Amino acid sequence: MTSYGWLFDPKRCIECSACEAACKQWNQVETGVNVRWRRVLRQESGSFPNVRVTAISMACNHCENAFCQKVCPARAIWRRGSMVLIDSEKCVGCGQCYMFCPYGAPQFNPVTRKTSKCTMCFDRVEQGLQPACATACPTGALQWGEWKDIENKGTDRMPGMAFPRQMQPRIRFITDPWRA
Repeated sequence: MTSYGWLFDPKRCIECSACEAACKQWNQVETGVNVRWRRVLRQESGSFPNVRVTAISMACNHCENAFCQKVCPARAIWRRGSMVLIDSEKCVGCGQCYMFCPYGAPQFNPVTRKTSKCTMCFDRVEQGLQPACATACPTGALQWGEWKDIENKGTDRMPGMAFPRQMQPRIRFITDPWRA
């Protein structure tokens, strides 16, 4: 079975949130309840006058060793190949998955009292398409592809992020500076 992952280059991210909008539209993620399967986060670092702001597009990283799956008491979190999915019928809304995910990927919906998260658009992938978020990114900051083509690119985390060794997330970051 083919394994997939994300490649993100923060230098190219212009914070347009097209990835967020495409995700919500394709997956019909409810609006107005603060559920965002993909979100553009702003990370500040440094101190005046050398303050730096970096935008990071984050979603579920479909970790090889997904803590969310291990702690789910209802066994609602399962795998479809390399994709980690939540069965909303089984979800009891306990929030364990959210508490154990270092990336904050599972999103609790206060209206449905269930948790949901990025599906890596498995329905699009099965049709030979890329996830909606990667397709919508106008600058190529967010890319998606076979993990074997991504896993050795860039670095495994951004400054301030969780140490990924135990989870083995399917995301890499291009952190090289711009070249003149």
